[in-house]
Amino acid sequence: MSELEKLKVVTKYELLKQLRRKRFYGALAITVLVVVLTIGLYKGLDLPTKIQANIPATLRIPDSANLFALFVTSVSALAILGAVFFSGDAIASEFERKTGYILFPNPVKRTTLVVGKYIACFIATAAILVVAYLISAGASLGFYGQVPGGMLGSFVIALALASSVISLAFAFSAVLKGSMGATIATLLTYMVVFQVISSGLSYAGYSPWFMLDRAGDAITAPYGVPLAQAFGGMAGGGQTIGGLMQASSDPALSFFVLLVYAGALFMLSIWLTKRREMI
Repeated sequence: MSELEKLKVVTKYELLKQLRRKRFYGALAITVLVVVLTIGLYKGLDLPTKIQANIPATLRIPDSANLFALFVTSVSALAILGAVFFSGDAIASEFERKTGYILFPNPVKRTTLVVGKYIACFIATAAILVVAYLISAGASLGFYGQVPGGMLGSFVIALALASSVISLAFAFSAVLKGSMGATIATLLTYMVVFQVISSGLSYAGYSPWFMLDRAGDAITAPYGVPLAQAFGGMAGGGQTIGGLMQASSDPALSFFVLLVYAGALFMLSIWLTKRREMI
């Protein structure tokens, strides 16, 4: 059996394992609930008007399909955090539960195992994102009679961000002893450490375009709506907001940055897994 065939087998069974877990359906249910609630709040409370109340009327952005999609798909990024729960235990569990004693002696390279696990985690995360964006597209079509062209670009960046977060989780999973530790470390790094560094660079007058969290902000950039105005000065963008100089939301640059993070961290996770010993 070739390595490609072995990879297909590993990916198939890892994906089946993901789909049998309650965490997958829990992440899916939470994502759908958040997207539906956001749609309800947007239309029911006239959210754009309330959020933009603090800026001059001449600068306010009128309701449109693009603005609606920006609000709704920005919360779809929560689904990406579900990737952490799919991938945090992907490698660490083999060492934590000692299943590696059975798995690793098989004639399957560790590289093949890691790649198969990664593909399965990415597919599971992508499936949740697809559902979130389909709901957003359906709502946009129902309310405005059109689906913004920027939604496709936003979805592509969301997939790139998901791959980066999964790679980060794999890197921690390959080096830490426990699955819970890898999951928490990934969440803290993405949501706290990167945020602190990005904010520090912004305060110092530097644009943190190369940070993972700021590159992920470009998920809203394809809609062409000024983020600072859309959120009434409460969110990031290419302007000064709340005293911070936010990173540029150039979608092409951000997409490239996310791919670099995904590739580098994934290669690191493979290297760490190949060197790690069962204890």
